Amino acid sequence: MPAKSLSATTFAVIDVETTGFDPIRDRVVEVACVRMRRGIVELRYETLVDPGRPIPGHATRVHGICNADVFGAPRLAAVEPFLRAFTADAVVVAHNARFDVSFLPCVADRPVLCTLRLARRLVHAPSYRNQALRRWLQLDAGPGAQIAHRAGADALVTAALLRELLRRYASAPFPQTVAGLIEYATRRREAARLLVS
Repeated sequence: MPAKSLSATTFAVIDVETTGFDPIRDRVVEVACVRMRRGIVELRYETLVDPGRPIPGHATRVHGICNADVFGAPRLAAVEPFLRAFTADAVVVAHNARFDVSFLPCVADRPVLCTLRLARRLVHAPSYRNQALRRWLQLDAGPGAQIAHRAGADALVTAALLRELLRRYASAPFPQTVAGLIEYATRRREAARLLVS
């Protein structure tokens, strides 16, 4: 898969909302995935997830998801087979991918691209938060994408950001392959920074 050209690559953009920041102690309360190819969203999926424990108030204040919202929702184990199928033959993409993938070990064996790291190399911006980049770059992420810290909205924003970052990367003097892109995004910042308008 990593030898594929970028134009032939399918990307599966994921986002999770959780009960906290620790993937060992905390749990997923919402997950979304946007499957995209050649800059076009082909499939979307999002669901609330029953974390099997109460959602702390500090987490609810961030994403707005409370215990009543997840009552009757599937557990993550029931969602994982679908996520495996949804991300098959795709590069998994997330904004701060280390966080999202740590909560979804079912996709950890896929090639992973972090749009946060890639944006820091390709864009001058006052903030690299997902929604801040949407506003700064004036990205059209579609209806419903303005609601920060909900998995579906954040995944749409990340998909729009990925589209813009791929456009910028395409004009850079780097291999136009999945392997080249991932290597560029993950190498040391000082050696990798190339700002393209």
